Amino acid sequence: MSKEQYINEKLVEAVYDLLKEIRKEDGRTQGDVAGDIFDDIKHNFHIGRLETTGGNMKISTLFELCKTYKISVSEFFARIEKRNPDLKIK
Repeated sequence: MSKEQYINEKLVEAVYDLLKEIRKEDGRTQGDVAGDIFDDIKHNFHIGRLETTGGNMKISTLFELCKTYKISVSEFFARIEKRNPDLKIK
């Protein structure tokens, strides 16, 4: 029996939408962000793939994106909950 990974599609979509919004608010291109992350962690990073195809990203990737955008992970998820009240855990 194979185990399939559970993906909360609504949450994943909300995360990628917010990441794209924050990047645009910051006035940066996908290349700018990928370059900054590469300079910091010396690892290739393809933000375009995240913003367009979705999927489950690693939490370390989200951390690096938040660090690049100078937003805490807790603030990031607070913005997710504000935009999507049904994703807020009660």
